[in-house]
Amino acid sequence: MPTRIAENPAVTLDAWSAPLAADPAGAAAFLAEVADRVARRPRVLVLSGGGVAAELAELGYPVAEAGLDSLPAQRFDVVYAGSDVLCRLLVQRDQVRAVRRLAAVLRPGAALVVQGHHPDPAAWAGHPLVTGHDCARQTLFLADARVPVRYVWPAELDLMAELAELALDGRWGGWYGEAPACGSAVVSVYRS
Repeated sequence: MPTRIAENPAVTLDAWSAPLAADPAGAAAFLAEVADRVARRPRVLVLSGGGVAAELAELGYPVAEAGLDSLPAQRFDVVYAGSDVLCRLLVQRDQVRAVRRLAAVLRPGAALVVQGHHPDPAAWAGHPLVTGHDCARQTLFLADARVPVRYVWPAELDLMAELAELALDGRWGGWYGEAPACGSAVVSVYRS
């Protein structure tokens, strides 16, 4: 069965994942720090990163870019899944498979960095980008989006990573060591 991926206007997803998406230099600095902890000459794979890959390359890191459906055969020291990688998959089973596929391209001791949005259902009723919410399917309907996005709770993501034989290394509310909070950005780092 093919993976069902939501097709959403980039502007809506960018607004939803801000401020992390608006700071590729911060993301690159964060990923560089992770990369330097896991390998001497780290190789980085960036999914849905755009400007992040360019920033990492400017810092001197060997960077490859790919989509979830076109992962390279080689292995990497750091894999970065940008904010829309998992949320565009509308079924939990597909998200679990995606995390397993990303784990499969990690070298031993490597890191998977997942950027997301910490769910806050209490705030969605008044959020300008949220036009609907299906709590049974964990989906949000965003303004100007043709299909919903599926949100992932941090504990749920931890379980997905555990099923892929990865362990949580750390979680932050941004690229600069902020504490995670409901309704805001969240960055999780998992190690193989």
